[in-house]
Amino acid sequence: MDLRQLRYFVTVAEERSVTRAAARLHLTQPPLSAQIARLEHELGVPLLVRHRRGVDLTEAGRLLVEHARSVLADVDAAVESVRRTGQGRSGRLTLAFVPATAWSVLPGLLRGFRAVRPEVELRFLEGGSDAVAEHVRARRADLGLLHLPPGGAGAGPDLDVAVVRREPLVAVLPRELAARFGDRVDLADLADEPFLAPSRELAGGLAPHLLGACRLSGFEPVPRDVELVATVVALVGAGVGVSVLPASVAAVCGPDAVTRPLARHVPVVETGLLRRRSDAPTPAVQRFLRLALDTPEPDALGPAYARP
Repeated sequence: MDLRQLRYFVTVAEERSVTRAAARLHLTQPPLSAQIARLEHELGVPLLVRHRRGVDLTEAGRLLVEHARSVLADVDAAVESVRRTGQGRSGRLTLAFVPATAWSVLPGLLRGFRAVRPEVELRFLEGGSDAVAEHVRARRADLGLLHLPPGGAGAGPDLDVAVVRREPLVAVLPRELAARFGDRVDLADLADEPFLAPSRELAGGLAPHLLGACRLSGFEPVPRDVELVATVVALVGAGVGVSVLPASVAAVCGPDAVTRPLARHVPVVETGLLRRRSDAPTPAVQRFLRLALDTPEPDALGPAYARP
């Protein structure tokens, strides 16, 4: 007994006629009758009572129809589930990220992915840069999102890094202090101000960017470490100090802190996605990567993920 025979039999049972069932199945009557006869022979019981008006089901035939419909429904559901997973339309994707990306890069990536793959289950792990890399390395996460340190240093030989966003650094100032400057700020003019920097543990590459920007402006800051970028902004707004952060920080500045472009050129901040080099990505991961890398910027994952 095979699935084809079960589908044929259910169709005959529904039509109460081999002739009409053959037309519905786009078959001729003889091969359909032969398949039903083989099924009866294999089971060793008659399934149909044949007469001039068509066929009726025997008691055994009625029982087989119930079981056959259940089996075929399960098979169809399994096929659809496998197909959806294989096409990346379902399944699971776990993403690790540093907190500073939760209000900048991450929301846009998630909105784009949910728009095209709404049935994929998303799971999240939040932590510092080292924790994000370790989550990916240990296969607790499929991908990791974090700010890269100056120079785009890699996360190790076992992880690939793909740049998904580049943005300039800006000065973050209390509103009253910002009023003393024009449209742009020379960091050298802030050399005597206390600098606040997000912790290296949680923000990863952001603190080295602040130090590098100040050094290029001719002075060595002594930054005070603060746990989160949002806390840095809140303290700047309270007049505690100033900072240098990616331009997207403007989204969380509120009324008391403002951003200003820098007068001198400094390296941009890169946000990257990490993935395990040795693992073939699942269809859901492939789709997320394609969306994330839909950018004119180069990537490190090769042409398989490049924009068409």
